[in-house]
Amino acid sequence: MGEKNRVTIDKDLKDLIPRYLENRNKDIIKIKEALAQNDIKKIGVVGHQLAGNAGSYGFDQLGNIGKRMENAANAQNIEEITKCLQEIESYMQNLEVIFE
Repeated sequence: MGEKNRVTIDKDLKDLIPRYLENRNKDIIKIKEALAQNDIKKIGVVGHQLAGNAGSYGFDQLGNIGKRMENAANAQNIEEITKCLQEIESYMQNLEVIFE
Protein backbone atom coordinates (compact mmCIF):
# COMPACT_ATOMS: atom_id res chain seq x y z
CA MET A 1 0.00 0.00 0.00
CA GLY A 2 1.22 3.54 0.52
CA GLU A 3 1.61 4.10 -3.20
CA LYS A 4 0.15 7.41 -4.31
CA ASN A 5 -2.48 7.70 -7.01
CA ARG A 6 -0.85 10.44 -9.06
CA VAL A 7 -3.22 12.24 -11.36
CA THR A 8 -2.12 15.03 -13.67
CA ILE A 9 -4.82 17.65 -14.15
CA ASP A 10 -4.95 20.63 -16.48
CA LYS A 11 -3.90 23.70 -14.50
CA ASP A 12 -7.04 25.49 -15.79
CA LEU A 13 -9.09 23.21 -13.50
CA LYS A 14 -7.02 24.02 -10.41
CA ASP A 15 -9.74 26.19 -8.83
CA LEU A 16 -12.42 23.52 -9.34
CA ILE A 17 -10.58 20.47 -8.04
CA PRO A 18 -10.69 21.11 -4.25
CA ARG A 19 -14.49 21.39 -4.26
CA TYR A 20 -14.80 18.42 -6.62
CA LEU A 21 -12.72 16.27 -4.26
CA GLU A 22 -14.61 17.54 -1.21
CA ASN A 23 -17.83 16.42 -2.89
CA ARG A 24 -16.36 12.98 -3.55
CA ASN A 25 -15.59 12.66 0.16
CA LYS A 26 -19.23 13.56 0.80
CA ASP A 27 -20.18 10.78 -1.66
CA ILE A 28 -18.33 8.28 0.54
CA ILE A 29 -20.51 9.35 3.48
CA LYS A 30 -23.65 9.14 1.31
CA ILE A 31 -22.74 5.62 0.19
CA LYS A 32 -22.10 4.48 3.76
CA GLU A 33 -25.42 5.95 4.92
CA ALA A 34 -27.23 4.36 1.99
CA LEU A 35 -25.64 1.00 2.76
CA ALA A 36 -26.74 1.28 6.39
CA GLN A 37 -30.30 2.03 5.21
CA ASN A 38 -30.14 -0.62 2.47
CA ASP A 39 -30.88 2.13 -0.07
CA ILE A 40 -29.30 0.43 -3.06
CA LYS A 41 -31.00 2.79 -5.51
CA LYS A 42 -29.22 5.80 -3.95
CA ILE A 43 -25.89 3.97 -4.24
CA GLY A 44 -26.60 3.38 -7.92
CA VAL A 45 -27.28 7.08 -8.43
CA VAL A 46 -24.03 8.08 -6.70
CA GLY A 47 -22.10 5.51 -8.73
CA HIS A 48 -23.70 6.76 -11.94
CA GLN A 49 -22.81 10.38 -11.17
CA LEU A 50 -19.26 9.40 -10.31
CA ALA A 51 -18.92 7.40 -13.51
CA GLY A 52 -20.17 10.39 -15.47
CA ASN A 53 -18.19 13.22 -13.90
CA ALA A 54 -14.85 11.82 -12.74
CA GLY A 55 -13.37 11.48 -16.22
CA SER A 56 -14.25 15.08 -17.05
CA TYR A 57 -11.89 16.18 -14.29
CA GLY A 58 -9.19 13.65 -15.18
CA PHE A 59 -9.99 11.05 -12.52
CA ASP A 60 -10.55 8.13 -14.88
CA GLN A 61 -9.84 5.43 -12.30
CA LEU A 62 -12.43 6.94 -9.97
CA GLY A 63 -14.94 6.99 -12.83
CA ASN A 64 -14.29 3.31 -13.49
CA ILE A 65 -14.94 2.47 -9.84
CA GLY A 66 -18.16 4.52 -10.01
CA LYS A 67 -19.32 2.54 -13.05
CA ARG A 68 -18.60 -0.73 -11.28
CA MET A 69 -20.50 0.54 -8.25
CA GLU A 70 -23.46 1.52 -10.40
CA ASN A 71 -23.48 -1.94 -11.99
CA ALA A 72 -23.19 -3.60 -8.58
CA ALA A 73 -26.13 -1.56 -7.30
CA ASN A 74 -28.21 -2.52 -10.34
CA ALA A 75 -27.37 -6.17 -9.58
CA GLN A 76 -28.05 -5.62 -5.84
CA ASN A 77 -24.55 -6.97 -5.13
CA ILE A 78 -23.74 -5.64 -1.65
CA GLU A 79 -20.37 -7.39 -1.57
CA GLU A 80 -19.23 -5.62 -4.76
CA ILE A 81 -20.67 -2.29 -3.60
CA THR A 82 -18.65 -2.61 -0.38
CA LYS A 83 -15.51 -3.47 -2.34
CA CYS A 84 -16.01 -0.41 -4.58
CA LEU A 85 -16.56 1.80 -1.53
CA GLN A 86 -13.27 0.59 -0.06
CA GLU A 87 -11.54 1.29 -3.38
CA ILE A 88 -12.95 4.83 -3.49
CA GLU A 89 -11.82 5.49 0.08
CA SER A 90 -8.34 4.16 -0.63
CA TYR A 91 -8.14 6.12 -3.88
CA MET A 92 -9.10 9.37 -2.16
CA GLN A 93 -6.72 8.81 0.77
CA ASN A 94 -3.79 8.16 -1.55
CA LEU A 95 -4.59 10.78 -4.18
CA GLU A 96 -1.87 13.16 -5.31
CA VAL A 97 -2.95 15.78 -7.82
CA ILE A 98 -0.36 17.41 -10.07
CA PHE A 99 -1.36 20.47 -12.08
CA GLU A 100 0.29 21.10 -15.43
